[in-house]
Amino acid sequence: MPAVYHACYLDYRVRSPATLTADVLMSVMSREHTLVAHNLTQIVSVFKQATSHSSEAACLEHLATIDPATQVVLFIDMPSREPALVDQVPKDALHGPTLLQRIRTTSSLPKRLFPVALVDDEEAEMENYVELGAIDVIHRIMQEPRIRGILVQLYRDTCRILPHGTYKAGWICGSMSTSIGPDEERLIESLFHVMFFDQTPSGDPLVVTPLLLTHDRAAYLESIIGDWDFPANKLTDDELTQCAYYIFRHSFTMPEVQHLILSPDDLQHFISVVRASYQSRNPYHNFRHVVDVLQATFSFLLAMQVLPPYTKSTPPQQEGICATSLARILDPVDALVLLLAAIGHDVGHPGVTNAFLIASRSPLARLYNDRSVLESFHCAAFNQILARYWPVMQQKTIKDLIVDAVMATDMALHFDYMRKLDSILLDGAVLVTDDETENARRKRLLCSTLIKCADISNVARRLDISTHWGNALTQEFQKMSDLEERLGMKNPAPTQPDSSTRTPTTVLLQDVKETVALAKSQLFFINAFAGPLFEAVQLVVPELRYTADQISNNKHMWEKRLAELSEVT
Repeated sequence: MPAVYHACYLDYRVRSPATLTADVLMSVMSREHTLVAHNLTQIVSVFKQATSHSSEAACLEHLATIDPATQVVLFIDMPSREPALVDQVPKDALHGPTLLQRIRTTSSLPKRLFPVALVDDEEAEMENYVELGAIDVIHRIMQEPRIRGILVQLYRDTCRILPHGTYKAGWICGSMSTSIGPDEERLIESLFHVMFFDQTPSGDPLVVTPLLLTHDRAAYLESIIGDWDFPANKLTDDELTQCAYYIFRHSFTMPEVQHLILSPDDLQHFISVVRASYQSRNPYHNFRHVVDVLQATFSFLLAMQVLPPYTKSTPPQQEGICATSLARILDPVDALVLLLAAIGHDVGHPGVTNAFLIASRSPLARLYNDRSVLESFHCAAFNQILARYWPVMQQKTIKDLIVDAVMATDMALHFDYMRKLDSILLDGAVLVTDDETENARRKRLLCSTLIKCADISNVARRLDISTHWGNALTQEFQKMSDLEERLGMKNPAPTQPDSSTRTPTTVLLQDVKETVALAKSQLFFINAFAGPLFEAVQLVVPELRYTADQISNNKHMWEKRLAELSEVT
C-alpha cells in the first residue's frame, strides 16, 4: 500500500503480548492459544509485523505511542455469541464493543485507526459492529485473502478522502507523481473487485462481445491450431478467441474430463471474460500473447500424446511417444488444467515488470511483499475468475497445479527450475519411478516447466514469427522505459534528431541499429535462458525435440544476420 500500515491484534487469549515479525513468529507461537497463533500468522504474512495484546488497557496504551500520521489496522476479537463461552471469559476481557466506542471519542489515538471486528457470524453481527465504528466484520478464524481484501479496500477508501491537490496513487505506479494510464488502472481495479469483493462494478470491462467470423475463416482457424508455425501475430482478437475455443473444445473430447467441462455457450463466455481481462494496449503482454502460449501448450500436449490426436492440423514430425519420457506421468485432467493455466497466466498484466513495480513502490508490490508480484496477482485474479465462471476448477489439486504453473513464469525463478530439472536428469534414465510421492513431485515440476516453456516459446517459433514477438517485447520495454523517465526513475535518453532532418542514409542506419539490437537481445535470451531450458526439457520429454531444434536454427540465423549487419556498420 502507498502508506505504511501498522497492524494490532487484541484477543484475551493472547498469552505473550509482543511485537512480532516472521523471523520471531515461530518461537512465540508454541506458547500461544491455537486460534491466536493462527490469526497472528495470517496477519504477519500480510503486514510483515504485528503487535499482540490481551487487554484493552494495554492496547490503548500502545496505540497512544504511535505516530498520529500512521495508519493502523486494529483486529479486535469480539465476544462470542455462545452464552456458555461468554461465561468462561473474564469480565474485563469483554472489551470489543466498549473499545469501539472509546476509539470514536479518544483524541490521543492515531487519526487513521481502522478497527476490524472478529466474530462468529459475519452476516448476523455485521450491522451491529459497523454501527459501533468497525470498518469491516470478518470471521474470528482469520484468512490471509480476507485480510488482503481489507487492505485493498482501505487503500481505495483512503484515495477517495485525500485532500484536494494531493496526488492519488495508482495501483501500478504507487506513490510516484503519475500513473501508467487510466485504462490499465481501471482494469486492475475491476479485477480487484472480482478478487476481493465478489462483485462486478458498473462499467466493468469484463464483458462478452459476439464474434463476427465467416464460415471459411472459422474453418481456416480450426485447421491451424495444431501447427507449430501458428501465426498468432496475424490474427485478430476475435480470431484468437475462436482458436482458444477450438483448443478447449478438442480437450473436452477426452472421457476422463467430462465431469469438468463447460457447455459450448459457457466456454465461449469464459474465454470472452478472460480476453477482457487482458490489456489490449500492451504491445506484448496482451490476449494475443496468451493465446500464443495456449497454442504452444496445446502443441506440446499433442506431441506428448496426452491429448487425443488433432487431425485437422499438421503436427511436428514425431516418432511416437518415448517409453522413457516423463510425458507418461501426465493424464487428461492434467492436460486440461495446463490449458487453463496457459490462458490465465498473465491476467491483468499492466505491461511493466516486477522490478518496475517494486522500484516505483507500487501498491501491487506491497500487497505481495515484493515477491513474484505479477505472478501472484495473476494467480489471485484468475482463480477468482474461475470461481465465478468455471467453479468446478476450484478443486484443491487443480488450483494448486494452476498456481504452481503460473508462479513458474517468474523469470527470477528460472535457475531454480533449471536446478530441479537437472536433479531429475542426475537420477539416470528412469524418469517415472516406483515412488508415488516422487512421481507426484515430478509431475508438478513437469507441468510448471511446460507452462514456463510455452511462455517463452516465441524464440522457438519459425524465425519470422519469432521476430514479430521480439519486436513486440522491445516496444513494451520501450514504453516502460519512457514511463520510468516520466517518473524520474532514470535519466532521460539523449534527444533524437528531428525527423525532418533525417536522410535515407540515416533512416537505413537507424533500421540497421535496431535490427542489430534485436539480434543481440534474441541471442542473449536464447543463450542464457531459452536454449538451456528447452535442451533440458527435451532430455526428459524427447517428444519436444522439435522446439530445441527450432531454437538452434534461429540462433544460427541470428548469428548470421548479426555478422552481415556488422559489415554494414
